[in-house]
Parts: sequence; C-alpha cells; structure tokens
Amino acid sequence: MAPYLYTPWTKGLGFTQGEAAQLIAATGAINSMFGIVGSWLADRVFGARKALVIGNIVKGLSCAILALPAFSLSQGRVFAIVGMILINLPIMGASNYSLTGLLFHRKDGRRDGAYAMHNIANSIAGFITPVIAAQLGLVNYHWGFLIGAIAAFLYAAAIGLPGKAFFGSLGSKPSRPLSEAEKKKFSLIALAVVAVLAAAIGIAVGTGKATIGTFASTVSSFTFLVAIGFFVVIWRSKRIKGTERRRLGAVTPIILMQIVIGVDYQLQGTTLLMFLDQRINRNFFGIEIAPGSFNTIVAIVALLAGVFYSWLWATKIGAKWKSIDRLWFGFAFSGISNLLLIVPTVVLFPGTAKYSVIFILIYYIVGNFGGFPYGVAATSMIAAAAPKSYETQMQTGFTLSAAIGTAISLIIFGKLQTLDMQLPMFWIIAIFEIAVSVLIFLFRNKIQAAILAE
Repeated sequence: MAPYLYTPWTKGLGFTQGEAAQLIAATGAINSMFGIVGSWLADRVFGARKALVIGNIVKGLSCAILALPAFSLSQGRVFAIVGMILINLPIMGASNYSLTGLLFHRKDGRRDGAYAMHNIANSIAGFITPVIAAQLGLVNYHWGFLIGAIAAFLYAAAIGLPGKAFFGSLGSKPSRPLSEAEKKKFSLIALAVVAVLAAAIGIAVGTGKATIGTFASTVSSFTFLVAIGFFVVIWRSKRIKGTERRRLGAVTPIILMQIVIGVDYQLQGTTLLMFLDQRINRNFFGIEIAPGSFNTIVAIVALLAGVFYSWLWATKIGAKWKSIDRLWFGFAFSGISNLLLIVPTVVLFPGTAKYSVIFILIYYIVGNFGGFPYGVAATSMIAAAAPKSYETQMQTGFTLSAAIGTAISLIIFGKLQTLDMQLPMFWIIAIFEIAVSVLIFLFRNKIQAAILAE
C-alpha cells in the first residue's frame, strides 16, 4: 500500500513519504482504536462467528473500492482513503482469537500450540499472496486489491456457509446478549456518534481543513482517549473481583509491551517498506522484486517458526518452557533483529547507495523466527487472564494497546517526514525492547503465578 500512495501520479497517488506513512498509521490506528467496538458487538450482539462473516464482507468491499482504477488524482485519493478506512473497520474485533481461546481451558498448555497453529494458517495464506499482489503492483496496483477482495469474500464464505457443521454452537451467540432496553440505548448512542462524525467530516471538508496532517493528529488524539477510556472501564468494572482483578493487574506489563510492539509494527509497515524500495538492491537475476513481495519471506519464516515451535512445545522439554519465558524471549529477539538491520546500515555505513538484500533477510529471519513466541505467548496469556464477561473485549484491549503505539507513530511521522529521519527509530525501539525483556525476565515468576492463580 505504501508504494502505491507515494509513487508519483499516474502510477501512484503522489503523496509525500511522510503523508503516506501518516495515512497508513492513521488507518491502522482506526482499526485498533475501534476494535473494541467490534469485540463488544461480538460479545453482546452478533456472536464471534457472525462478526467474522460481516467483518470480512466489509473488508472485501473495501478492497473492491481500492481495485477501481484511478481516473483522476483526486478521485484516486478519495477512493484510497475511503478504502483504507473501510478495510480497517473492525466489525469482527478479535473474534478469531476469541474463538481459538474458547476451545481450551485457561490452564490447558495446548492453548499456546493452538495459537501457533492459528499463526501457521495465516502464514500459509501470506505465502503466495504478497508475491502475486506486489509483483502485479509493479504493473498496476489495482490487481492486487482485487485479489484481496476475492480473498476476503472467500474467508466470509468459509466461516459462514459451514456453520454448525464445523463449529457446533461455538461462537454462534453473544456471550452476554443485550437486553431490549440496552438495545434501544446503544442504538441511540450509535446514531448520535455517526451524526457527530458526519458533521465533523462535513465541516472539515467545507472549510478546507481536511488535510492528511489534521486527519492524522485527530486520529492520534482519539486513539489515546479511546485506549485510556477502555482500560478505565475494564479496571473499574464491578463484574471483575478478587482473583480476576489480580490476574488483570498481572497482564499490565504485557499491555505495555504491546504498546512498544505497536510502534515497531508501524515502522515495519511504512519506514521499512520505503527502506526496501529506496535503499536495497532488489534486482535478482535481472528481475526487479517489488518491496511488498518480501512479505513472502516473512510468511515463510513465520510458517517455519510456527511448525518448529508447535513441535517443540509438544515435547517434554518444550512443555516446561513457560508462557512467560516465551514472552520475554520473543520480545528480546524483536529488538535484536532491529539492531542487526540498522547498526550495519544506518550506523556503520550510512553513505551506501544500495545495501545488500542480506541485511533484510537477516532481519526477517531473526525477528520472525526468534520473535515468534512473543505473539503466541502474549495472546495466550491475555486469554488466560481475561475475565469471563470480557473474553473477546480483552483480546481487543490487547490489540488496542498496540494502537497507542500507533498513535505515537503518528506523532513521530508527523515530525520525521523523510526516510533518513525515520530510520534511527529502529535502534531506539530495539534498545527499549531489549531493556523491557530483561525486566520481564527478572519478574517472570510473579507474573506467571498471578495470571494462573485460582
């Protein structure tokens, strides 16, 4: 998406690199920020399964909008922004992770393996798609979006059509359905919010203040407010008492880790792609490899990592490796991979015109293979600590914490408008990730005991 945004018109949409980074970060923040709404809908209105179907239909429609050719610069930009917002509209919330977690008891050690298999499935899907979409993007970006639309509609069909035959009653109904009075109340609230947003957009467009900068700053401000509001509601809930509240306190360090990961992910999705596009020699036997095609390497490494760790955790030795140890181990490797990319390039050889693709390969292998246990362990520990009334919403709360990192990224991209200005952020994040990993290692036994307490 990033190359399409900043590639000059007529091949792209001609945004600046800073504007492209802000747009991607802003729409990602919308996804995380309103993800709690999707998870709330899953828990209270639709049920996780129906939320997945509706959410993927919306994603398919958004990709279809992006697949339409840009007949003019202004039309292309409008379609791109609308499509990016819709593709990140989180109707489904964290329903997929919630369904996976519901399959296992809180203390069942196989749950980590289930989330590993979940990641393996995602990696298989991501193995071929990035190459096809990215390479087609070198000719025409819209073909890649068309593939995305088809994939989203197929996902909706795969969840919706088999129904009870595959899932039984799992996720078919909301865990805590709304009463009739609550339905009327929340319907009025939803209408009021939509009206306010429509009015705000109309005023911004009418006064000429609807710029990328104002959009990004508004989203970042709302991200902080929504994230803080969500955690205040959860922490003050009278439904959460005793042991459940102690578990909730124990996952606070994981929430903070995910904020850092949120910044890291945004750098990978914007700055790293620009680095690949502009600073890496991507010619392979005379064939130009599109920056997005490198996501296939990520998928391959993630697939191999998923298979390896699933096997390891099924062995006697791997079973003794506690979730908390998997957590700090994977988080540390995320930091190490950033150092292995930035120190040899930006720090040691800053003036090189084109760097070897080896640096990127090392980064992907170390970060995605060594870092794999973090995501699995963190998601699993959040599921284990989630209060019964907030199962799906806690998974979204975990995602929402990454949105705080996204909001921080928006501020960073607003100040650091060029690739050279953004690259040093990699080693800053790296040092921070390694330092936090050390702290989690030192207090690992207390955190693990609190989460598993009865």
